[in-house]
Amino acid sequence: MPNNLGVVIDKFTKRLDAVIESEAKTSGLNANRDLVGEMDSAGKVEVAKIVLDGLADHVRSGGFTAGSITQTWETFQLRFDRDREFSIDVLDDEERAMIVSANVMNEFMRTKVVPEVDAVRFSTLFAKKANGNTAAANLATGDAAVDALLDAEAVIEDNGGELSKCILYMTSTVKKLLRKAQPWRFGVGDNPNTLIDTYDDMRIETVPQNRFYTAIDLLDGTTAGETGGGYAKDANAKDINFMIVQPDCCAAIAKHVKLRYFAPDVNQTDDAHLWQYRLFHDLLVYDNKAGLIYAHTKA
Repeated sequence: MPNNLGVVIDKFTKRLDAVIESEAKTSGLNANRDLVGEMDSAGKVEVAKIVLDGLADHVRSGGFTAGSITQTWETFQLRFDRDREFSIDVLDDEERAMIVSANVMNEFMRTKVVPEVDAVRFSTLFAKKANGNTAAANLATGDAAVDALLDAEAVIEDNGGELSKCILYMTSTVKKLLRKAQPWRFGVGDNPNTLIDTYDDMRIETVPQNRFYTAIDLLDGTTAGETGGGYAKDANAKDINFMIVQPDCCAAIAKHVKLRYFAPDVNQTDDAHLWQYRLFHDLLVYDNKAGLIYAHTKA
């Protein structure tokens, strides 16, 4: 009996879709999906930028003061069109190809796609932040970490942000410093638990350092030395300690997410199960809301 995965491809697709949603640290930025429907097939969308006059003194019996509205349109183009293909020989696991294929694609999503998507988004957020919305220091104590966070919160609030709406991304090292800075008290019979899920009303997301950089290089997957694909830390990049983001300052967009499967009997190039994955995506940051992003990096 031919081993054909076609009957379960929908289950695999749903499972992989769930992986990128649940595993990605930046999945909280996916709220603004309305732009996807407005994009053309090439991944272009026009975003309106509006500038209004403020209030003026009212002159009694003199009518209202005329104001001006300036509206411009900025064209946003998705930048990242990425793909990869895997071929699994039918004889490698003739009776268990379904398990092999499912595990291969699941690991691909978890260890390759999701980290790259996060790295792209964090580096984009850093590049688009407002001038002055950054600081650099090698945090070594709990007090230093707390002071750095309080300074960041002040900048966000001064720019009109609300901490309760923000996400606090941080490395495990910074989270450890914050936990050590808390005045924990345990009584007899208590089950000690120093985990913290929020800080000053901001939801905490712990980010692995290897996807938390100020800039990255995307490897093309074909050039000598880059055949493994993926991404790497840019030579001039810094490690990020923590980042505060109010999600409505940006829109994480995946215009085209495609997983295709060809059974060995359909595959015209080899007697193998063929998996193809493509992702066309980017992160749009609104210029007028760049002040709602703050990044603290290592010195």
